Amino acid sequence: MSKHTAMSVATKTHHPIEVVLIGAGQRGAEVYGAYALRHPEQLRFIAVAEPHDARRARFAAQHNIPPQNQFISWEALFERPRFAQAALICTQDQLHTAPTLAALRAGYDVLLEKPMATTPEECRLLVDTAEELGRQLHVSHVLRYTPHFQKMRALLRSGVLGEIINVAHRENVSWWHMAHSYVRGNWRNTAQACPMILAKCCHDFDILLWLLERPCERLSSVGSLIHFRPENAPPGAPQHCLDGCPVEKTCPYYAPWIYLDLAPLWRSVATTAQGAPRWIIQMAEQTPGLVKALGILLPPIRLLSDYRGWPRSVVALDPSRENLLTALRSGPYGRCVYHCDNDVVDHQVVMMEFAGGISVTLTMHGHSHLEYRTTRMEGTRATLLAQFGLGGSWIEIHEHRSNRKTRYNTSAPLGGHGGGDEGLMDAFVRSLRYGEREALTIGRQALESHLLAFAAEQARLTHQMIERRAWE
Repeated sequence: MSKHTAMSVATKTHHPIEVVLIGAGQRGAEVYGAYALRHPEQLRFIAVAEPHDARRARFAAQHNIPPQNQFISWEALFERPRFAQAALICTQDQLHTAPTLAALRAGYDVLLEKPMATTPEECRLLVDTAEELGRQLHVSHVLRYTPHFQKMRALLRSGVLGEIINVAHRENVSWWHMAHSYVRGNWRNTAQACPMILAKCCHDFDILLWLLERPCERLSSVGSLIHFRPENAPPGAPQHCLDGCPVEKTCPYYAPWIYLDLAPLWRSVATTAQGAPRWIIQMAEQTPGLVKALGILLPPIRLLSDYRGWPRSVVALDPSRENLLTALRSGPYGRCVYHCDNDVVDHQVVMMEFAGGISVTLTMHGHSHLEYRTTRMEGTRATLLAQFGLGGSWIEIHEHRSNRKTRYNTSAPLGGHGGGDEGLMDAFVRSLRYGEREALTIGRQALESHLLAFAAEQARLTHQMIERRAWE
């Protein structure tokens, strides 16, 4: 490399990658936007397309985006010649395909929120288009980028388990997250979004394929919606929780308790907090009024009492108490969970056979006390047990001959998806900056997990075993 070239590369690495955002909702603004604010030397948003006026204005103000680069629609943005390196597509699931195709055809590399699309045909079209045009298509499969699953993959590759015989993986969705996202929220109805096994578990199919490094050959699936149905509503339960619910003091799904008191969220966070933070969080659940009062004097407590992030930020753009109450009285997140238009399952099990005869089960359900994933792998020389979630992350290896147990702490600092959000964005920026070889194949890898999810839903609905040739 010449001295001039070396200097050019070095200089280039100090300039932030310029990108545009399509959809300034929770993921776009609060995850990817926040990353750019934390790392201004790495990533800079120079344009935003968002139909919601307040969201668009807020994101533009946060990132100093000039008026001429603020768009109501993605169509208007892509009418201009390409003026950034990449586009981040963060619209609702059913609105992914058209803007992603437009971005790729306009010359942008793309980071696309999962799921890629809501039909197998559209998923294939996106990947084929990216490959034909030589563009990078990244999908937000964040589990790959967590310290936990990276350590698990290293252990498997080391051979410590011997030959892998059986895998049991569980996606334990907490009961209140289930109610928020899949009963009241945007992913509650298959016709409006996609099956829950795709929306929630394309992550898990991807990580299983990535860990085992071999394809799935066949699968079957069972599951249904049991609990969140009208016939299970308490007697006299109204359409909205604030319309005089007779069981507001005992119902775990009572919306003000979830969104105003934030009791379930603080319980979850308290599982990893230590010392004074743990005490403050426990006090927030038991006596929220006292915490509010102390927050006037103590700034760290004020951050807790005035918390404005997820899930409050989904209920109201400006999640003050007054705005939250207004939203809960008439909006979707204040509805009784037994009187919603939800139809996605609240539990599903997928049984798979991977190449080499490995038997694998994936269990997804929405009734867990905490939000966490568990994995058990049985090998010919050792067993692997693992937990990944809000209660901390760890991996244990139990060796057969020596009976030795080795435990690895894989917990990451508090952050989205156990450090996966940060890891994804770090990898995305590196890929854009240096053009890593894997960048042009990652879309094809993501496609395989989506096709497994579609096949699992077909198997559930038809009560059939689906062979690989049917989804390839």
